[in-house]
Amino acid sequence: MIVYIFASVAVVFSMIFIYNYVISAKIVEKNLKLNAENLTKKGVAQIETKLTAIQKIPDNYSKIIEKSGFSKESMINILKQEVELNPEIYGAAIAFEPYVFNDNEQYFMAYYYRKSSDSLEMKFLGGEVYDYFTMDWYQIPKELDRPDWSEPYYDENAGNTIMSTYSVPLYRTINGKKQFIGILTADVSLDWLQKFVNSIKVYETGYAWVISKNGTLVSHPIREMIMNQTVFSIAEAQKSTQLREIGRNMIQGKESFAEMEYRNITTGKLSWIAYAPIPLNGWSIGIVFPVDELMADVNNMFIRIILLGIGGLLIILLIIIFISRSITRPLRILTNSSNIIAEGNFGVELPDIKTKDEMKELHDSFAYMQKKLAEYIENLKETTSAREKIESELRIAREIQMGMIPKIFPPFPNLPEIDLYATLKPAKEVGGDLYDFFLIDDRHICFAVGDVSGKGVPASLFMAVTRTLLRSLAPNQQSPAVIVNMLNKSLSTDNESNMFVTFFLGILNMENGELKYTNAGHNPPILINPDGKTEYFGLTDEIPVGLFENFVYKEKICRIKNNDKLFLYTDGVTEAEDQYENLYSDKRLINCVNEHFNSEPKELIAHVADDIEIHVNGNNQSDDLTMLCIVYKGI
Repeated sequence: MIVYIFASVAVVFSMIFIYNYVISAKIVEKNLKLNAENLTKKGVAQIETKLTAIQKIPDNYSKIIEKSGFSKESMINILKQEVELNPEIYGAAIAFEPYVFNDNEQYFMAYYYRKSSDSLEMKFLGGEVYDYFTMDWYQIPKELDRPDWSEPYYDENAGNTIMSTYSVPLYRTINGKKQFIGILTADVSLDWLQKFVNSIKVYETGYAWVISKNGTLVSHPIREMIMNQTVFSIAEAQKSTQLREIGRNMIQGKESFAEMEYRNITTGKLSWIAYAPIPLNGWSIGIVFPVDELMADVNNMFIRIILLGIGGLLIILLIIIFISRSITRPLRILTNSSNIIAEGNFGVELPDIKTKDEMKELHDSFAYMQKKLAEYIENLKETTSAREKIESELRIAREIQMGMIPKIFPPFPNLPEIDLYATLKPAKEVGGDLYDFFLIDDRHICFAVGDVSGKGVPASLFMAVTRTLLRSLAPNQQSPAVIVNMLNKSLSTDNESNMFVTFFLGILNMENGELKYTNAGHNPPILINPDGKTEYFGLTDEIPVGLFENFVYKEKICRIKNNDKLFLYTDGVTEAEDQYENLYSDKRLINCVNEHFNSEPKELIAHVADDIEIHVNGNNQSDDLTMLCIVYKGI
């Protein structure tokens, strides 16, 4: 009897096995295509992220140029900054329309480029020999009325590498009308693209490649083919009409996963191709999937299913034999099952009880308990996973935020005129405090401290926007009031969240000690004289930045003496609370500064931080702590 039962079960199991294999094979194939699509899109996203970051550089500088006074010196300085401050840019050019820059000059084109890894060089171009008005990098953006990437080219005379040029049209409003006046460019080496594309690994022998708008290979594992072959020349060599059709689709901006008779150039293996466009510059990325390696998972799955089937049949046989011999022992089996459940395996199978007595009631109670415990554990796993994901994202956000502020000290070792140190300690994973400092030119240093209203992620985002705007507005300004007014207009516009930031901005002339500053509702800094005299400095009746778009901020000017220190901070310092909600206070801060007035900036900030720790005595930090100290040592 057992043999007949086993034979019947084996037939049913075999049918289920065949059905599951067919379904599983289809699912695997679908997943393979989905993975190919995701891998391609991921490659496109990473390339576009890099190109977008590069584009922002000339885009931002074009706005500065359009608002500048068009002096030759300012144009040259802007080009030098674009190349000098951005290592990814090899060279930058600015070219004007005839007689726009100077009524007596038909041509004006300045070009700054990297002569070597540690030196820059500038030259003027334009004339009958170099008539840039007719060149693609000038004509195409002008006619399209938008920025554009050039076709890649090999620069033999300078960079000795594959490059592409990003051109941005320049405009000026004349008599109420927007008028084209010239082009700003950025030359970018594509070595990073080759390294990134080569890093895309597809099984053992698969690879990725990139083509330009006209089908030229921009990146490929075989370096000799780059810029020397097109997707169409490869199709011609392989006599592949399908590859030619794929090439047409790629330059037309289409995407797909093609199962085709294509031979991998590097190995000769039969391969499939997934491709997708890079919308930012009209290029396209293709990824080659070797068929034998791609289908290896399906074949391995087939072997695993066979082994599982054989194992399943053996298990069924053992279960049948076991049940036939143990039909009178349900209580022992139930006891064993309950022990397994107690160990945490809530999926264990309970014995089937046919009788309708106390054993059946006990079985049903265990089944109900098992179900509820399994549901509880599953919900607990989901809750824990969600919490860990949020904590991970907040850690990443903190790393990104802290990466935005300067952390290298001393920041300017070649400038003996000043010494500077700063710290920022968020109250939560991310915070709204900020500090920044940078050189405007070789005589002026700009420094700032701010405190965004609120805490957490919203404050950190507002802080990031404020710091980014400061960096983009300050380089061409030496007036704190102008910078703060521009910052206020930008932050007030469409500020639906009604967030604001208290802000102190100073610009120090390192030659004569002249300090220009604007205090937008921020805590007044402390001025520390070499003789130990300390006083609050920069008291203000100005309002924080971001509240009213039309508010006009003013600046003040004073003279800082040799070895004077400025100590800037946020209200998280003076409002640090102990367990009884007592504040650290302005008075205690002044006393601490008086006690250590001779200390260097780093030591002074450390003394204040230690004093705050003593005050709070282990109480949770209630607000972000930010301190910046700068000492003017004169010349």
